[in-house]
Amino acid sequence: MSLAGIAAHVVSERETTAPDDHLRSLHGALYCTHERASMVSNPNVTTAPNPKAPLFTRPFILLVLAHFMQALGWSSMLLLPIYIKHLGSTEAQLGTIMAIASVGGLLFRPLVGWSLDYVGRRPTLIAGTILLTVGIFMIGWVDSLGFEIYAARVLIGIGAGTLFTGYFTYVADFIPESRRTEGLALFGVSGLLPVGFNAFVYRLDIPVERMNDIYPVVSVLVIASILLLFGVPESRTKPTGADSPKLADVRSSLTHSTLLPTWFATMIFSTLVAVLMTYVTVTAKQRGVESAPDLWAYYATGAVGVRLLGGRLPDRIGPSNIVVPALSTYVLAFIIAAGAHTYSHFCLAGLLAGLGHGYCFPVLTSQVVSRIDVQLRGIGLATFTAIWELTSVGMTPLYGFISDWYGQAVMFSLAAVIATSCCTAWVWLEHKFSPTPIARN
Repeated sequence: MSLAGIAAHVVSERETTAPDDHLRSLHGALYCTHERASMVSNPNVTTAPNPKAPLFTRPFILLVLAHFMQALGWSSMLLLPIYIKHLGSTEAQLGTIMAIASVGGLLFRPLVGWSLDYVGRRPTLIAGTILLTVGIFMIGWVDSLGFEIYAARVLIGIGAGTLFTGYFTYVADFIPESRRTEGLALFGVSGLLPVGFNAFVYRLDIPVERMNDIYPVVSVLVIASILLLFGVPESRTKPTGADSPKLADVRSSLTHSTLLPTWFATMIFSTLVAVLMTYVTVTAKQRGVESAPDLWAYYATGAVGVRLLGGRLPDRIGPSNIVVPALSTYVLAFIIAAGAHTYSHFCLAGLLAGLGHGYCFPVLTSQVVSRIDVQLRGIGLATFTAIWELTSVGMTPLYGFISDWYGQAVMFSLAAVIATSCCTAWVWLEHKFSPTPIARN
């Protein structure tokens, strides 16, 4: 639609439309023009709302396989707290070591967002994979709570943060708009399946003092994922000249009222995930549960199960309608973990948390993709993943101190109460800023 056509459309509606409706009409016309331009400039992206559009394309499948291989590195960190506790750490020190990775990720997140949009998806992912590989490899030589473990965790944070943002940005370019939440949910399965491997690795009966020996092996699998990336075409046309978003445009998009509920829900969810993944395994071990890492197999089963069996549900009933039930399920896992003393109770907590994760993460990711300009997709998802790092940095050590002072039951219970209160606030925010026009991006 030309600018003259837009103006004529707005003028023709002037007699019968309220002032607010004029703005919506103009936004819709401009949006349609932008989408058509995006389709021309980036033919790899499918934006037409076609419910039968193919999802399992060659780029999608290759990215699933590559994501699975690098996720083996990220998920192996779930066993690291057991080794760190063996080295003599307190709960607070454990939280600090685990959170320091997020500091590294945060420092480089603006660069990652810029690189994804201006350098390219694939080069950015290759750089992140190399950094993650080096960090994981270093843990194989850590035998104390000195400089080495902190340096390794920082590198892991930078690499994992880059890949966390990059893979979901890259694959979103190849997912049809009408199947966005479903596609992101199914893609995320490749990152959740490795979580279940922790139970298998732990059952190999590796002595705790040698548990760091697994990390050099894992690093080889991570670096090998680069080979698959060369089969995926670069999906982003680098913006130049007048098409390049200005800093003011970026700031305005990231702080737009329609994204506020998404950012807030992300803070709630990421805090729950960070606290559970840092402390629940060591809590189970200290309460006498020998096969504590088995709970991650149940976690993965729950998360993968809802995506395979109900992956289309969010797109059918509306993604926003899934957020509170998903968060509530995760909160219930915390309540169970607070009083759990048996293998079955911890596994139940893992299963419930996985069910909540299975829906909440792809829904929030889809909302970010849908509520921000396509040219700023990398920066938008970089902000989304940066919130995960911020909550990890701030909340993981804080809850560690609470555990040291008042016990693990109080820590899990307090987290559940706070998350429940925040869910009530999110409902108000989502109702107030519900983005009907923008959610169709």
